[in-house]
Amino acid sequence: MTEPVEQATGQGDWRTRLTALLDDYAKRPRPETSRDRAVAARAWQSEMVDAGVAAPGWPKTVGGLELGLEDQLDYYRMTSAAGVPKHPSPISFIVAPTLIVYGTELQKKRFLEPLLRADETWCQGFSEPGAGSDLASLSTKAVRDGDSYRVTGQKIWTTQATGADWMFALVRTGPAGRGTAGISYLLIQMDSPGIEVRPLKDASGGHHFAEVFFDDVVVPAENLVGEEGKGWSVMRTSLGHERATAFLADEFRYRGLVDKVFSLAIEHGYADNALIRQELAFVETGVRAIAANSARALDAVLRNSDPGGVASVNRLVKSEFEQQLHRLAQRLTGSGAALSNRSEGAVDAGRWTYGYFMSRASTIGAGTAEIQRNAIAEQVLGLPSHRGEGTRPAVVAPGRPLTPPEEAEAALREVLGKALASHAAAEQLLSWASKTADYDIGLWDELVRFGLPGLALPEDLGGGGAELRLLAAAVEEAGYAVAPVPLVPTLIALEVLRQAGAIDAVRAVCDGATAAFVVPVDDNGWVVDGPLPTLDGSRLSGSVERVPGAPVADRLVLLARDAATGELVLGTAKPIEVEIEPQESVDVTGTIAVVVLDGVEPEVIARGAEVTRILDAARPVAQLVLAADSVGVANRALALAVDWAGQREQFGHLIGSYQAISHRCADMLIRAEGSRSQVLSATDLEADDAEARLVSDIAAAAALDAAVWAAENCIQIHGGIGFTWEHPAHVLLRRATANQVALGRPENLRDRAAGAVLARLS
Repeated sequence: MTEPVEQATGQGDWRTRLTALLDDYAKRPRPETSRDRAVAARAWQSEMVDAGVAAPGWPKTVGGLELGLEDQLDYYRMTSAAGVPKHPSPISFIVAPTLIVYGTELQKKRFLEPLLRADETWCQGFSEPGAGSDLASLSTKAVRDGDSYRVTGQKIWTTQATGADWMFALVRTGPAGRGTAGISYLLIQMDSPGIEVRPLKDASGGHHFAEVFFDDVVVPAENLVGEEGKGWSVMRTSLGHERATAFLADEFRYRGLVDKVFSLAIEHGYADNALIRQELAFVETGVRAIAANSARALDAVLRNSDPGGVASVNRLVKSEFEQQLHRLAQRLTGSGAALSNRSEGAVDAGRWTYGYFMSRASTIGAGTAEIQRNAIAEQVLGLPSHRGEGTRPAVVAPGRPLTPPEEAEAALREVLGKALASHAAAEQLLSWASKTADYDIGLWDELVRFGLPGLALPEDLGGGGAELRLLAAAVEEAGYAVAPVPLVPTLIALEVLRQAGAIDAVRAVCDGATAAFVVPVDDNGWVVDGPLPTLDGSRLSGSVERVPGAPVADRLVLLARDAATGELVLGTAKPIEVEIEPQESVDVTGTIAVVVLDGVEPEVIARGAEVTRILDAARPVAQLVLAADSVGVANRALALAVDWAGQREQFGHLIGSYQAISHRCADMLIRAEGSRSQVLSATDLEADDAEARLVSDIAAAAALDAAVWAAENCIQIHGGIGFTWEHPAHVLLRRATANQVALGRPENLRDRAAGAVLARLS
């Protein structure tokens, strides 16, 4: 069965073979009809198999390449960029991992290569008229009869059933009734006597799924996958792998779709429409969240960890993203939205109208969005069952990373979390409300001993030499504890100093000095074109309002304008040399002030165009540091909400069993975990990467909004007690609110990101 694969895999590495195949494909004419495209897609799959490059993630023992995460990303980038045909039976890649894990050697040899070549196609027989998302109540039965099973019942909403060769189905081999025990996983040949397939017309006008009836259908017992009665666990493995790995390829497909929607906005004159630019930025955020979640889920699989939590979240994110994308695309067709996709004159041959109606199924198929939220709430967060079936343990403690971090990050989070916990009690946090110009010096000293704030700076500058990702994780932990220390203002000032090459000042901050960047901020971020303090000769005059961290800073970094030349000037000064007027911060764990400069003589560290370069280089890191703090706040709000929902009773039930509460918690997780993924992913980019600024804007906007939204919902879930001053929920909301305006509003960050994508595509 695998001889052609084995022969091909001996000829150079997989990149060489794949590149040669893609280069050859690029020279071929493209088929013009849908029938010709289908034939070409099947032929292409066989070519991939013969070249030994058809299954990047499968084990080598079954004809795969067994590539690591980075290589799989490269593989999908290459094939997506080449525009090669997709496998004509994507559902096949749900059953394939199941066969790899649970299949007998005979089943693997019989099914995997024909599946990979698309010589045989598959459909999924899970849903029934009385068991849609609630698969545990399915009633299609299979009775053992010697070496066979006799199957009787009905499946519905079966995608591609009219043309499938095989079905992988859940059937009840145990006693009738409701429950997962006694469900088995069978492979059923679709041309077996007793099977009737009735096509169903869907909302898009096509026939993509069908009803399937079984009338005493004989299925060989050798087609049982796994043990009899254990089909539920087999099915969960299938969906787990599908959700962990399939999104990786989706990332590149969605990237292309998002770019097409941006181009549609340009073509139809919407590029400067402020409302449309926000919607464009949201779909850009969505595609990047899917990519970041996908990479984390696959990384977990490759490290033999359970990806179920992130994968379940991503499944729902993906389905709702598809709807958002196509809703926006249809909007961008203007009055063209009035035409059917088959109509003469339909925009882009009706693809967006067709896609819009087809996308309505994305939150229904494979479990409705509501059922997905139930699963996230109950199986991931550990909230009580809405069906009264008790409570199962959470995948991880709510608020903690769903995917186990790498060893260094896990150790950092554990040690730092313990150090912060002793300073994070509600009464301690609230005590800072009356201290407008103070911070927890004892905690700050602990953080300095731990290596902050210089954790990610080179060792020759007094730093720890760690990656930016570890710094983001550390800041997130501080945000989770709502630590009453000026860590974020200090880190922002430190990055400006680093970019300016102010080595002595950098070393002082790494040694534990606190710092603040004295610069006006508006909705777009740092103000460099508006009114600034003035440098006249060697002395500064002017003032800057609302400077975070200024009341407790040991070092001030100042932005001014030279009165004679009009050029920007960057300098440093000691707080004793300026007048600092503390203000009452909305964030009771933070400080803020007006900084008055009256004849101050700063140490100038940069002038002119160099200042612009420094600020441009520092901005992405500053935004990610602030975003990481907000990620911590969002996840602390989630943890508090889930804890309360699991202990508070009303009307004789825990409130977490009510879907109005559990779905709200699930949405909090989606936003909190999604923003975490995006921030961590953004820290992996090199500073000179062309995408770094755009990704920083998108990740920061997502995190800043997630923190406010999660904190607001934390208060709502707690009810009256959450609205009291003594409860820490409002402390979280206050921190999130302050962060949301510290470096520019999320709406403006999104607009800037949308503008960058539009400019690239123009």
